[in-house]
Amino acid sequence: MTETNQQPTPRDLDEAIRKRVIERAMAINTKLLARLATVADDLDVGHHLAALGAMDGMGREIDTMRSLLLLLR
Repeated sequence: MTETNQQPTPRDLDEAIRKRVIERAMAINTKLLARLATVADDLDVGHHLAALGAMDGMGREIDTMRSLLLLLR
């Protein structure tokens, strides 16, 4: 009786990792877009301090997204 190989191939693993990286980048992008909409709403009504608060940490999230996408090169 022969035993089938249940080990994923390196190509399958690469594709699974790539898919997960893209999913994470998309999640960050969705979150950033929502926050930018909040910033726009705050600015529309003249709440510049609220807009600044909504922007807090966005740079770090953009850097994280950039780093994730660089993994796919």
